[in-house]
Amino acid sequence: MRSHAVLIAAAWLIGCGTKAPAEQKPAEQKQAPEADPDADRPEDDAKQANFAQPTAKPPPAPEGSVLLPDPWLYVQTCVEPHPCPNLEQPAGDAHCRELRLGGHDAWRLPSKDEVPRFKGVDGLEATAGYHWTRTPFEDDLGQVWIVDPEDPQAAPATTIPRDRKAFRIRCVKEP
Repeated sequence: MRSHAVLIAAAWLIGCGTKAPAEQKPAEQKQAPEADPDADRPEDDAKQANFAQPTAKPPPAPEGSVLLPDPWLYVQTCVEPHPCPNLEQPAGDAHCRELRLGGHDAWRLPSKDEVPRFKGVDGLEATAGYHWTRTPFEDDLGQVWIVDPEDPQAAPATTIPRDRKAFRIRCVKEP
């Protein structure tokens, strides 16, 4: 009797390790239809709903600044009580880092490409004349670009050593 039980157990173990013939299990042979990559899938919409959607416009500009679009940038207006001083570039860089407008800190000098955007913006005072930038001159890192957003007749941008002369300091900040 014991050997008969061993044979049954062995047969059962052998049978568990093999699959039935294909004609006995038609469900295994069916393949799922190919998914249409262009089809709207509700599960994708549900996943996307969990992510924050970008807003069209950042918060209003802090007091003492205006907001420029595309790309968004807060720009100091230079109106009292926060005028834009004329300083050498290192002192201007420090001035921007220490500036606090409307409860916002972490201001910086603008890049060479940001200064021309100041021209004709309502609310910006004292835009004529060279403004210091944070953009170094590639051929001499001791020099930085200065840009005049208002005077297309003169050289609108040139380089000068950081400590040569005082120019306007106008701070900017990303929203």
